[in-house]
Amino acid sequence: MEKMAWNLESEYPSYNSPEFQSEFDLVKSKVDQLEKDVKSLKTPFENEVEKIQKVWIDVEDTQVLLGNMSTFLNCHLSVDSTLNEAQAKKSEVMALSSRMWQILIPVDNFMKRCSEETLNKILSHPELTPAKFDWSQERTQKPFMLSDDEETLLQALSMPGLHAWGELYTNLSGTMRCEMKFKDRTETVGLAKASALIRSQDEETRRVAWTSIQNAWTTHKETASSILNALAGWRHEVIKKRSQVKPAHYLDQSLFYSRITQETLDAMLTACYENVDMSRRANLAMAKLMGKKSLDPWDLLAQSPISASKTERSYEEGLNMIKDAFGQASPDMAQFVDMMADKRWIEARVLPNKRNGAYCTGFRKKREPRVFMTYMGSNSDISTLAHELGHAYHSWVMRDMPIAECGYPMTLAETASIFSETLLHDVLLTNSKTREEKIEFAWGEMERATAFLLNIPARYDFEKSFYEMREKRSVSADELSKLTDEAWSKWYGSTLSENDKMYWATKLHFSMSGISFYNYPYTFGYLFSISVYARREELGKDFMKTYVNILRDTGRMTAEELVQKHLGEDIRKPEFWRKSIAVINRKIEEFEKLALS
Repeated sequence: MEKMAWNLESEYPSYNSPEFQSEFDLVKSKVDQLEKDVKSLKTPFENEVEKIQKVWIDVEDTQVLLGNMSTFLNCHLSVDSTLNEAQAKKSEVMALSSRMWQILIPVDNFMKRCSEETLNKILSHPELTPAKFDWSQERTQKPFMLSDDEETLLQALSMPGLHAWGELYTNLSGTMRCEMKFKDRTETVGLAKASALIRSQDEETRRVAWTSIQNAWTTHKETASSILNALAGWRHEVIKKRSQVKPAHYLDQSLFYSRITQETLDAMLTACYENVDMSRRANLAMAKLMGKKSLDPWDLLAQSPISASKTERSYEEGLNMIKDAFGQASPDMAQFVDMMADKRWIEARVLPNKRNGAYCTGFRKKREPRVFMTYMGSNSDISTLAHELGHAYHSWVMRDMPIAECGYPMTLAETASIFSETLLHDVLLTNSKTREEKIEFAWGEMERATAFLLNIPARYDFEKSFYEMREKRSVSADELSKLTDEAWSKWYGSTLSENDKMYWATKLHFSMSGISFYNYPYTFGYLFSISVYARREELGKDFMKTYVNILRDTGRMTAEELVQKHLGEDIRKPEFWRKSIAVINRKIEEFEKLALS
């Protein structure tokens, strides 16, 4: 258990330590100084270039400290959501961050509106030059800007308003209890453990775990629907306010933060739906191996029913499998896995009040990543660990770069994580000798194909339908279930015995306050990573160098520019996505042969 607990003390001894308080006091003084500096600026701001440069240099330093404290508190709360003192301190840090951005709004708005000549003067400072791309992106939002006073008010209200709803969902899911009713006993477990048990090889365990989660969320469905309606309602009102000069759309913010165009998103989803029958065949082949005509909803994350080895692997075994697979591509990636384990930068324990899911985060001061998950030894857990280590490796190869060039979008972040999963599965399949081994490891590949080509598009269609309905009125819990049912039917067809109609509540991503449509970037990352990986043989010894160069460029160009530069492809055309899907089709055909043999 000690090896599976992450080390956070390298940042602060604890969140109530003098060291943490000292950092908080330092940040508060920096924000106070920023307020004085901004108030001292005289109009026109064009004549205050040096003062504005100082403001933005100080902002970056302050952001690093704020981010560090926020990460530290989030890490503690992810492990134990009942830590009230940590929650209180988190609210203080969030309030301080909100105050800083309220103070900066006049300068921020000026940077978006000023002439190119003035902008270039400000960014000519060596410490600010790396932010040129970021500002070029921010300036595209000029038509949707509000006045300084309106932007300040919106920022001030977002913490007790918009983000409070996201916090409510996190707190609710962290303290939720699931009653697992077996034939001979009843067990009460946390949501994280119940979710992990859905990956069990034993069908009875999966069914009981899935049902317990459904029942738990059904009890809280009115709260969950209120959260979704409040988040979407807030966003629609903001969109209306921002549509004075040019009409804004509910997808605009998501596309902006993903650094892709609507054309790119449409091309990708078009290619996916063109091949929906192919993706469904993967589900049917898995069902056949389970002795079923179609999958049950609790089978979607199940382990292979045919296994050549024991069904659960220890944490050390899982890490070694990932290390060996990464080492096939690069000794550096293998050493990175060792470092993450040795430094205890991974949290993998099973705990009662632990947050559900998995993620990668990082401390800005030391540029150190951390990985969070609940590890119970399944192949899916090992794949999840590889996924999050892929995120961590992405940030690690950028640690020497200016922070302003490291803000990569989710579309490209998921490329790195899914690349690592692909690497793991490819090595395991290549080394498989028996039919049982091939099925065991190809099974994970099929789960990923159906997750990214069926489940993610279904999430997107559900959310799109919900936002269109929410623009007119509130949407009830039962209506949310109906929209979910319709989206799942469109993509899964008859490959499931029943649709997961409560998915709108059980999936954290729909209730995140930071951004909406936290779904399609996964499909983007999956298909783009396959496109990158497919060039491994062609590039030979230069492959990893090319891959790392792609990762290092993810924070300083759009996704379209990145793919054009490194792969010479146009992702606004369906043909780019069709080529990756063709690779997956070949894998599905091989799996079908295994299922029939």
